[in-house]
Amino acid sequence: MLRFYAENIYTKVEVSTKQEETILRSLLSVYADGYKYSKAFKKGKWNGKVCFLTKKGYFPTGLLPYVVKKLPLFLRHNIELNDIRKKPQINKTKPNLNGLTLRDYQERCVVKACAKQRGVIWAPPGSGKTEIAIAIIAALNIPNTLYIVHQRDLLLQTAERIQKRLGVQVGVIGDRVFQINTVTVATIQSLWTKLKSKDPQTLSMLSNTNLLVLDECHHASANTWYKIAMKTEAYYRFGLSATPFQPSSLRNFRLYAATAAVIVDKISEQELLEKGYLCKPVIKMIRVGKPLPPRTPYQVAYEHGIVKNSLRNTIIADEAQKLVREGKSVLILVQNIEHGKILSELLNTTFLSGEESTSVRKEITKKFSSKQIKTLVATTIFDEGIDMPRLDAVILAAGGKSPIRCIQRIGRSMRVAQNKNHAVIIDFYDTSHKHLTRHSAERL
Repeated sequence: MLRFYAENIYTKVEVSTKQEETILRSLLSVYADGYKYSKAFKKGKWNGKVCFLTKKGYFPTGLLPYVVKKLPLFLRHNIELNDIRKKPQINKTKPNLNGLTLRDYQERCVVKACAKQRGVIWAPPGSGKTEIAIAIIAALNIPNTLYIVHQRDLLLQTAERIQKRLGVQVGVIGDRVFQINTVTVATIQSLWTKLKSKDPQTLSMLSNTNLLVLDECHHASANTWYKIAMKTEAYYRFGLSATPFQPSSLRNFRLYAATAAVIVDKISEQELLEKGYLCKPVIKMIRVGKPLPPRTPYQVAYEHGIVKNSLRNTIIADEAQKLVREGKSVLILVQNIEHGKILSELLNTTFLSGEESTSVRKEITKKFSSKQIKTLVATTIFDEGIDMPRLDAVILAAGGKSPIRCIQRIGRSMRVAQNKNHAVIIDFYDTSHKHLTRHSAERL
């Protein structure tokens, strides 16, 4: 018989036989990213897998639903589950969001979250993920909450929205501010710095947190996010993302471990389109590229095929100017700072690289949202979370192969606004080099 003792962060398992332990280790082991290139793997000293079960029999509680589901039948009906988690004494209530009425799917999601207590909320850009999270905080009667974001732009934006909806003072950790409150919003970078230095206030906050919210939780699979989540004693744990899962099994396991192997709710773009909460995207793919020598290294190919490709950059500028003449606001996304400078000079417009102060970025974003600035060039700091409902068009100038980033970027422009019935997306099918061509195909 397998006996599980589930605590808030880790679960202790007791096995009766060596066979049971072998089965558990197999279920809780996944291949590491790039394991085939490891010297240890090549020399036969490592099987390439990361095991989430410790020698003392502990594994992340978030993986418990997965383990129980995947156990062989002869074991699944021969287990003992002991829930010894410390559940906070909370009187659930109907969310009061200072005049905001939740959309039907948002309300559905909040009800499911309170019932399931932990897991992943799968919701596309424009679905109001922040409002869903705030409503969960309210429904749980505003417990000690840690809300983690990955950008300083999102730090103050999120804190302000929580304060507006809940009418409470919100703590902030990040952007040179360290203030803990009942509800605290923190950037992952600042939190990690405090944790590494074993700051007593931070350690106390993590041990007393009742509700953990991981914004854009696909980042939770990264090592830093995972380590912080596994130091947080929260009983209620939720991840929010439009693209929570990745091709890497290890990354998905870490996300499950940090929250739970449970989908709280999945909100589809189709549902939002049918209900009029999103507008349809019109996507234009432009083929461009003068062939580069076939053995050109990728970084050189990217520089000459994308960053310094004068024909491609001229097309980007022409397309942007055409859209502006149609009365549209245009966001041009780049990966490379040099590329951003080239395009901003071509268009004689503003470029946000991420090096600016929060106040400067906030002011420029405000002007762009109100169409005082018609065209804005920005690095991929705008990939996620920045709220710009009046954005009409996005030009994806960066290339790259990530489908996650592609979905996030397209979603930026699909939010509904007055006199806006569709969003314009312009991307490029780069044919100058095999890697650029393959990346273009992967974004399709």
